[in-house]
Amino acid sequence: MFRILTWKQMVAWCSAIVLIVGCFTASVFSASGKRERGDVHVITLCHWDNGGSTETDLVKEVCKQFEIEYNKEVDERNAALSEEETPEKHIEVDVSIISSYESQFNSIIAAQNVPDVFLVPDGNFGQWVTTGVMTDLTDYIAQSDRINLDNVWPSAVNRYRFNGSTMGSGAIYCMPKDVTPYVMYYNKDMFDEYGVPYPDPETPWTPEEALSYWSMFGYDRGTVFVSNKTGETKLKDDHIYGVAKIYPESLIWSNGADYLSADRTEVLIDTPEFIEVYDYIQSATMEYCVTPTSTILSTTSEKTLFLNGEAACYIEGRSVTSDLREQATFDWDIAPIPAYEYDSNCNGWSGSVGYAVYTKTPYPDIAYRLAEYFTSVEGQLIMTESGFSIPLYNDEETIAKLYALDEGKKPANTAEWLRAAQYQRAGLWQYLPSVRWKDKLAEDSGAMFTADPSIRSTAEQFLSDEKDVILSIIKTDFPELFRD
Repeated sequence: MFRILTWKQMVAWCSAIVLIVGCFTASVFSASGKRERGDVHVITLCHWDNGGSTETDLVKEVCKQFEIEYNKEVDERNAALSEEETPEKHIEVDVSIISSYESQFNSIIAAQNVPDVFLVPDGNFGQWVTTGVMTDLTDYIAQSDRINLDNVWPSAVNRYRFNGSTMGSGAIYCMPKDVTPYVMYYNKDMFDEYGVPYPDPETPWTPEEALSYWSMFGYDRGTVFVSNKTGETKLKDDHIYGVAKIYPESLIWSNGADYLSADRTEVLIDTPEFIEVYDYIQSATMEYCVTPTSTILSTTSEKTLFLNGEAACYIEGRSVTSDLREQATFDWDIAPIPAYEYDSNCNGWSGSVGYAVYTKTPYPDIAYRLAEYFTSVEGQLIMTESGFSIPLYNDEETIAKLYALDEGKKPANTAEWLRAAQYQRAGLWQYLPSVRWKDKLAEDSGAMFTADPSIRSTAEQFLSDEKDVILSIIKTDFPELFRD
């Protein structure tokens, strides 16, 4: 039974909640002064929980190894001091894990209660770098004796560059923590059961080949029918999807199309090559039913469909490998994402997160060293061993270590990670500092996937109408792009 609070009680409750939240945020993140714990400096690092316990444990392990290394150096320097000199203090790293990270961290930035080092998803980089909370790390990197950018996948670094107006060039504001190429996972046991040939480990399926093979798991088995009353496509309970989700970017880029012009002042979504991709996805979803609709995916995840044997293929990044190694009850491997032959190497994107150093941290040098440790070979191999990511480095020695760490573990096709990392681009969030245009396009595309075919928009109709909508958003959010 609910109890009605008086106005005074309500005010007291609200005041208490604000006080508790404010104290917590200030005590954990405030960088207004040096934080001490006994005779040590406390360095704060803020991280998300999107990668689950696997990533959280890895982050804490990297921080632990950094503490050991740094404090050993402190001991060596202190041992050389005279009695009159003041010894350096040790450090400890406090890792704070935040749920709903992107939205929560916007509030942290607004309150200027920013930790010394903080996680930056590449999708948020453009928005956050313009607030001035990130230190320019270019000079630190130039003077580093453990980071050689010549041996790092270029896309892993360039997505954290900003020249004051454009992303992808200029100063470096984050140390990349990882790069996560996207590949197509496939259930080998299910392929065997249905008599479907395995994908080639090096050459992507064409879209037509993919549709043909994906159809062999469900559509050709009589699990799809059309209702005589409405003309809507219906699925039987035992329907198996060929792929858990089709991402348009890989098909659009490999078909020689793009969303926006290089200067971001033109919207290009109504070109024939772009329309061809949306036609294909609409047909694959609504006619052949080889991939679920967004309505289905609102009640389950792509990974769940794959693990439960309800989807034969699953397009995702390296970060899920450790989970699949533990949870999959079937044999599986990886292959390239299907692509058009115009540029089959450009068949997807790679995800990434990096670490930024707060501009007002009282420990700028130590904070940089911590961020740098995640990018170092030592930090990279800790995360690689778990299967969570591939190393940022493309030199022969580090690649050999990747093969050694992956030996005897799934997936067998380790080479596909390296090919994908070499060619794949950053996602659409890197086009402009705001992703409102991208989100609007995805939201409105639902008009192409309504159940009733009589009101379903064609790809050409939708994209032609949507072009002006997207352009209007870009003009509103970035008027400076359109000034002479």
